[in-house]
Amino acid sequence: MTGKTINVAFTSDEWRGVALSNFSLSPFELDGVSLASVEGFIQGIKFPPGHPARERAFVSSAWEAKACGQGADKRFAYWGGAQIEFGSDEHHRLVERALRARFAQNEGLRRVLASTRGMDILHQTGEEPEPERTSLPAALFCRILSDIRDTAQEPGDLAERIVAETTDALIYADRAGRIVRWNPAASRLFGFSPEEALGASLDLIIPEHLRAAHWAGYHAALASGRMKLQGHPTLTRGLKKDGGKCYVEMTFAMVRDDAGAAIGSVAMARDVTERVEKERAARGRQEG
Repeated sequence: MTGKTINVAFTSDEWRGVALSNFSLSPFELDGVSLASVEGFIQGIKFPPGHPARERAFVSSAWEAKACGQGADKRFAYWGGAQIEFGSDEHHRLVERALRARFAQNEGLRRVLASTRGMDILHQTGEEPEPERTSLPAALFCRILSDIRDTAQEPGDLAERIVAETTDALIYADRAGRIVRWNPAASRLFGFSPEEALGASLDLIIPEHLRAAHWAGYHAALASGRMKLQGHPTLTRGLKKDGGKCYVEMTFAMVRDDAGAAIGSVAMARDVTERVEKERAARGRQEG
């Protein structure tokens, strides 16, 4: 526990707690069905398709939505043609899908949730003790919200983290063949720091005897918008900072702008020198 808490409930004395609660009007879609609130979804699926209470709940929020669930026998939840045992793990996973869909489709709501980082999420409604079987246990609700909040990143930041953490070397070059992206794995493989690589020509890592063929293929691919080797691992030679050469397995892909025009090429590379040398040694023994 951090010491700072926020009560996510319609009865919360914090406006963010009210906004984030399942009771609040916050339209979203799940499996193509439009829903006014998570509470409306929770109450509506207690009734089979075609039931008037189900339809009312799906377009309701807050206490109105909760009232729609009165009279349900709470034996099953009905969704996607399936009859799901009420209060089961499958039922909880279904409600979790709805909850996650609500946040995925509402940027403003995600920002409100992000503003609670560093706070422990509680769900205290002031009502009687939680039933043994319920659509969404309070502890699970809090865990889901915490998970959505704590794993969410702005798209740009998330992309940067992925590039930085991938164990394969990632090199992106623009139309002129200048290196624009160079991740830590590329530094480990070729020996060049980001300061040395960024802005430099791809010649930095291409052995001299391969450069002419490389540039002919590179410029042809960018001009045509098609890459013969796209998505297919290719064995080639790489040049390291210390002048040594290595065998690298590279996978290439074209990068395009919003209009579909090719703006550069990205390559993923891994050092396979040890594998290649072992394979050659094995062939030599067989031939000998």
